[in-house]
Amino acid sequence: MPESRLNMVTRNAKPIAIAGGGIGGLAGALGLAQRGFKTIVLEQAREFGEVGVGLQVAPNALHVLDALGVGARAKKDAFLIERMVMMDAVSGEEVVNIPCGEAFRARFGNPYAVAHRADIHGALLEGCRSYGLIELRTSSRVTGFDVGDSGVSVALGTGERIDAAALVGADGVHSRIRRKIVNDGEPLASGAVIYRAVIPAADMPGDLQKPYPTLWAGPGTHIIYYPVRDWTMFNFGGTVVTGQTAINEDDEATAEEVLPLFSKNCDIPLRVMRVPRRFRRYLIRYREPVENWSMGPVTLLGDAAHPMVQYIAQGAAMALEDAICLAVAADECDGDLAAAFERYQSIRIVRSARVQISSLLMDKIYHASRVARQVRNSIFEGRTPADHYDRLSWLYTAPPYVKSR
Repeated sequence: MPESRLNMVTRNAKPIAIAGGGIGGLAGALGLAQRGFKTIVLEQAREFGEVGVGLQVAPNALHVLDALGVGARAKKDAFLIERMVMMDAVSGEEVVNIPCGEAFRARFGNPYAVAHRADIHGALLEGCRSYGLIELRTSSRVTGFDVGDSGVSVALGTGERIDAAALVGADGVHSRIRRKIVNDGEPLASGAVIYRAVIPAADMPGDLQKPYPTLWAGPGTHIIYYPVRDWTMFNFGGTVVTGQTAINEDDEATAEEVLPLFSKNCDIPLRVMRVPRRFRRYLIRYREPVENWSMGPVTLLGDAAHPMVQYIAQGAAMALEDAICLAVAADECDGDLAAAFERYQSIRIVRSARVQISSLLMDKIYHASRVARQVRNSIFEGRTPADHYDRLSWLYTAPPYVKSR
């Protein structure tokens, strides 16, 4: 562990409190520590860790990890894919094939990766532990805050209060901090449910074990699967548009319950779906973009600020971009954190809102049926790799505030 990181001089007498020790919260702490700011990360769980398995890590996300000094560690455990494929789940035909090889990497400056969420989180956690400016606390659920003349008093579920210079709410889609700043109620139900499973590679049909994500777009459904952790397992997700606004997420769903929901799909993706006997089900939630997510020295980050449906796999990437943008703003505003948070959100709101809206629009692409499905397929006919790259450039190109140090 570098001695200089442990003994860095801090620019702030009171720490910046970060509610939430997920990918976004840890990235925020790391970005701030790089610039000399002391933070305290408050995680409600008894240990730091990530829920879930598979995570798609696009070039813009990898650029942030590089800038935070953990890119090599994250890529070591990730699987660098050779292409992205979308198939028609009715006819079985290929609709989209985007090569992610040398030309892709040259265009965007990084590959496209799939990884175990714990490996990306672990790389960030390891990075945070190398800085003396970052205090990591578990069993510390943030329940509220009060803004004063000299900072923020952060309330914990234990009754303890922490005197902080500022507060960053990286506490997810059900953010308690958002309630006080935005007060827009509970996140919206998208009307879709996702069924997730982990499939050991030994149980996957051999001819369907591809070195890239395969997405099957069907009427009112889509299915995606891809390898993680050096081919030892496959991450599976099946989404179905049900119109439901509430489900029991505590219980597992059986194969007998799930398979009939995907009966309009051809047999190829269903061969994968028949492998798991049980699935975890989750209601897909989101929020509409808002014009403000800050209150003086308090702001939001990641899903707390702009939760989105997962259809373009950018939720974690947006949290990572938020984190480094916030850190850069704190640096540029020389520790005036209220001004920094205002600058941060002014930069991030339009880009994150575009991703939120674009993710919702993909519902029509993935879940098209009848003539709309044929129109969808025709839109992609004849596109070259360069055509695909041009259309993805706005998303996968790193914003200017993402800089390697």
